Amino acid sequence: MPDNEPEVSSWQRLRRAFFAKPGPTQLLVALLACLLAIGVVMQVRERGGDEQYRTARRADLIQLIDGLSEESRRLESEISDLERTRTDLQSGDDARRVAREQAQSRLDSLSVLAGTAPATGPGIRITITDPERKVGSAILLDAVEEMRDAGAEVMEFNDMVRVTASSWVGGAPGNLEVDGIRLPAVVVLEVIGDPHALSEAARFRGGLVSEVTAPQVGGTIDITTVDVVEIRSVRVPSDHVHAQPAR
Repeated sequence: MPDNEPEVSSWQRLRRAFFAKPGPTQLLVALLACLLAIGVVMQVRERGGDEQYRTARRADLIQLIDGLSEESRRLESEISDLERTRTDLQSGDDARRVAREQAQSRLDSLSVLAGTAPATGPGIRITITDPERKVGSAILLDAVEEMRDAGAEVMEFNDMVRVTASSWVGGAPGNLEVDGIRLPAVVVLEVIGDPHALSEAARFRGGLVSEVTAPQVGGTIDITTVDVVEIRSVRVPSDHVHAQPAR
């Protein structure tokens, strides 16, 4: 080393290396380190999300699997029906008749979902007795949501109130009402859908049965499988003020 060249310390060499322009190798190493960190974070989150299933009871897991299997079979059947309809429409053999039948079938389904037409089918009947008058509107709302999640197609309270997408539940315990109609002391919810899936959804730990029979509520609940549930209450569609059919 020449005498006139200043001595470079280890700290100075480290600073030069850190602030120097990175080369392709350094960029590749940094990218791999970043991807590795992202993978570790995602793995930790995934394990945290699975913790609830690890601590669940075996019976609860079986119910969950049964519900998923039933929903999978229903979707597969629906896919088969849609594919068959597409084939009929594309074949050209009486396609107009097929189109009319499909349109009428769709109209009937939408009428049932909107609550403007009666409905019948298999399902369950849930009877809630509230001797302590502690069943609140939140419990009834949970019941409706649980039934919807389990595949309920039509619901009705006490042969009076048809449950639709716009239905609301309110009132104090002992004076509950749905869509402004007061319910009697014994609440009866009739549901059309797969009886097994609906019953298991209500009996699932932490579900409707657990809420009603909890010590702080003290109610009783009876769930009965019904071969043919008849729902006769209907909704009168309201007139549109601003919306008009599009051409």
